[in-house]
Amino acid sequence: MDRTAYWLPALALVTACAGNQNNIDKVYPIPAISPELLSFGDVAVDYSSTLDIAVINSGPVDLDLSDFTIQEPFTLGDHETTVAPDEQITIPVTFLPSTYTSYTGALTIHTNGEDDAVLTAVLTGTGVDAPTPDIDVDPVLLDFGGVSPGTVGTKLFTIANVGDGSLNIESMEQADSGAFALTGDPTGFALAAGQSTTIGVYYSPTTSNGDHATVTITSDDPDEPTTVVSLLGNGGGADFEYPVAVIDCPGEVTPRETVELDGSGSYDPDGSDITYAWTAIEVPEGSQAALSGTTSDTAWFATDIAGEYAVQLTVTNSIGVLSSPTTCTFTAVPEEEIHVELTWSTPSADVDIHLVQPGGSFFINPTDCNWCNQSPDWGTTGSAQNPSLDIDDYIGYGPENVNDLSPADGTYAVKVHYFTDNGDSTLTATVKVYLYGVLEAEESRAMDRDDVWDAGQIQWPEGLYVEETTANYEAPIRGCE
Repeated sequence: MDRTAYWLPALALVTACAGNQNNIDKVYPIPAISPELLSFGDVAVDYSSTLDIAVINSGPVDLDLSDFTIQEPFTLGDHETTVAPDEQITIPVTFLPSTYTSYTGALTIHTNGEDDAVLTAVLTGTGVDAPTPDIDVDPVLLDFGGVSPGTVGTKLFTIANVGDGSLNIESMEQADSGAFALTGDPTGFALAAGQSTTIGVYYSPTTSNGDHATVTITSDDPDEPTTVVSLLGNGGGADFEYPVAVIDCPGEVTPRETVELDGSGSYDPDGSDITYAWTAIEVPEGSQAALSGTTSDTAWFATDIAGEYAVQLTVTNSIGVLSSPTTCTFTAVPEEEIHVELTWSTPSADVDIHLVQPGGSFFINPTDCNWCNQSPDWGTTGSAQNPSLDIDDYIGYGPENVNDLSPADGTYAVKVHYFTDNGDSTLTATVKVYLYGVLEAEESRAMDRDDVWDAGQIQWPEGLYVEETTANYEAPIRGCE
């Protein structure tokens, strides 16, 4: 018998089976979402409402979910991304309206269903006006200062509802040092609008090393669900970290320079926001320098005369804990080789400084540098030899500064003229003379209206200042000639 008669039918059967396998359909999950319209109805502004939406898999294989998309003010909570056959999962959806209006959004979910099926649910809700609570805890920092071991310090804080809806206190928990004890627990309390409750705190230290603790209050206040009260005693202890004030200090500047004081490097170790407080604590005698930007991270100090200035910065964190003060001290040093300053003791009078060129005369142009000849031309080798009056201060106190960057050789006269009193009477004028950046002389003289005081002479290039002792005299002229 021909053996092919036996194996040819078997080959045909195998071939037929292979052809049938190619015709079998792929198996998919069968996704559905319920409900397809999720309505939150009316929800009070700044309050949230959460509803569940179900994703169902009616197919024989796992349903994979991806690319979740949702519009604000609707948000998704935690959820699974795989649904087993004949199972369902729930997805929490939260609606938090911020304005009094109606909202419509959509939740879309991509799946591995047939033709990459996409599930969509429409979301609706309306923000409405409704009574809402508003918690106010005062103070949020209780600093007991120094309390001796074996004694007890007592302080209070108040929990108030300053909103127009009932405030529910959900919990009050204390952490850290056990040296503090609370009187009462308002957990479960409902405070009506305008109502408050007071909590007492006892501090009973066992050592003087310092203690700190926190009291965390949780409520249904919609925008401030958690409030923390900080407790400090005996400095807070070695492990308590205070805010730190940092100043980028300039060191040395020039008179009449506006100095930028950068405190932006200040910080709170806990990362909370800080506020700034700058204070001028030292200026040279006779200075009218002003500090600006005293509550920002950068302040400006407009120096007006030579000498030492000091500024202090403290920072406070969001719960009211104050840093130790940091001080920046800097010196205004004249860059000119001759620098003469004038200040006086009354608020309204006009007093003037004069620097007279060698061989020159009082009020004679161009030999006298003063209010009516503020930038005379004295230079024989260039403008560096020309003096200048930086400002004519004609209403009280001064200062007035006259400078010469690189003076020619010779003897210069320093004179002071009490130009007009503007209602003031006898005053005291003070002259400071800086040569090569060093204070060489400081002298004062009582003056009456129209007096001229020949204060002294500058010998150059020796850098010597010689005071004059002649009596004041009436000005021979009162303006430049």
